[in-house]
Amino acid sequence: MNKYFSKGLLTIALLSLVTLSGCGAIHTSVAKKNLDVQTKMSQSIFLDPVAPEKRIIYVRVRNTSDKPSLSVEYGIKQALSNRGYRITDNPEEAHYWLQANVLKAGRADKRADKSGLSGALTGGAIGSTMGNGDGKMAMAVAGALLGTMMDASVKDIYYTIITDIRLSERAKEGVTVTESDRSSLTQGTAGTKTVSSVEDVHWKRYQTRIVSVANKVNLTFPEAEPALVKGLVQSISNMF
Repeated sequence: MNKYFSKGLLTIALLSLVTLSGCGAIHTSVAKKNLDVQTKMSQSIFLDPVAPEKRIIYVRVRNTSDKPSLSVEYGIKQALSNRGYRITDNPEEAHYWLQANVLKAGRADKRADKSGLSGALTGGAIGSTMGNGDGKMAMAVAGALLGTMMDASVKDIYYTIITDIRLSERAKEGVTVTESDRSSLTQGTAGTKTVSSVEDVHWKRYQTRIVSVANKVNLTFPEAEPALVKGLVQSISNMF
């Protein structure tokens, strides 16, 4: 087979790869142009109904993520107040304790950086195929830049907030709840120490995790944050 004909076939094949890559980018930009937010709870919590005078709740929210500016406590308190609950700063008078910790808030790029690398390599291959001599190097660089630009222009971005929830409900009068705790502590490089305790308390404890996910093409955290917080607040307040 003529070497020029073979080179032409290779060029057509590589150009097809770039075309498909471009079509994929266009499809992503169209299919994910609108912000999509989903909030899911790891397991349901069912609370017993109480009289209006017992709808008193102590709320404490911590944030140990790398987004210290992320604030959800005010929104949670406001939502609970709208549902008829009185917020208190005194845990002793509360019928419920709501403790939450924003464990993680961050970005996950589904396509990752390897997509950009593959685009650059594909473009570079096309450039090197189409060029000769000094022009071959120039075309390779131009092709690599073209592939990189195609992949870099459209990003399928996800932002996630993971929140651990601990809910305590005061037990009925005369009812004592037995609570046990067990933990293993590392001793040196090889040893471990097990610590356990059992105590009688007047609280029923529940624990769950809420995962909030926002997705959109070229999404930024400032754009995703309000919708993520809204979904998290709604999920927590709907437990009551």
